[in-house]
Amino acid sequence: MAAAAIGTLMVLGSLTIASPARADGGQSADEGYVMVLQALSFLVNDPGPDGTAQALAMVGDALEAEGHDGVDVLMLEQAAASLRAGSTEEAQTLLQGSISEAVDSLEPAVGDETGTTVMLAPLPPRGALSVTDWVFLGLSVLAAAVGIVLAVLFRPTESLRELGHDISAARDRATVASTGKEA
Repeated sequence: MAAAAIGTLMVLGSLTIASPARADGGQSADEGYVMVLQALSFLVNDPGPDGTAQALAMVGDALEAEGHDGVDVLMLEQAAASLRAGSTEEAQTLLQGSISEAVDSLEPAVGDETGTTVMLAPLPPRGALSVTDWVFLGLSVLAAAVGIVLAVLFRPTESLRELGHDISAARDRATVASTGKEA
């Protein structure tokens, strides 16, 4: 009975003490900077029409945001115009330039924290195998098959247990021969 009362108090206490999460994200001084970073990530990860549309929406939100600390609004507007015109590379350069003041004001990275905000394009996919790739793949499979065949052909006739028994018997014979007594 006492355990149930304590459990109930713990659950009710955690529900009443916990503060609710804010869905609006709050307003902060670096809100525009964060939105520009998000727009850059959309452009880098998906330079197609979907990524461009999402980046344009984030740039629009960044222009409407209250906090523009470290963000060059003029360059941000130019980036929005470039995105509308379909020039994603120019827009990416303008977006990176629009936050250069904020990036310059960041403290140097320490330890494992790189602190980088440069968005590099993803590596292109490898694609289909070339003729050389197929040749090396075939040679690798052939080498593995030859190794398996040779292992089966030259497998010793005795098992490990038999070899261990023979070694211990030879050791016992050597002990008897050197001492003259059986073990």
